[in-house]
Amino acid sequence: MRGVFVLRLGPQTDTAQGLFEGSVEEVDTGNRFKFRSTEELLTFLGQSLEEARRREREQQSNE
Repeated sequence: MRGVFVLRLGPQTDTAQGLFEGSVEEVDTGNRFKFRSTEELLTFLGQSLEEARRREREQQSNE
């Protein structure tokens, strides 16, 4: 299930101001991350997706 995440928003989240905090879990790997800003969330998502693509390329080259 590449690209599937569970997002839990915390009490400090203020969507009107674009402020997000909470935790996120990548379903495929079980990796979890607590974030305190939108930037931290987006960084985790980007790194997770890049790692998934790398694993996919490795699998294809091993076949």
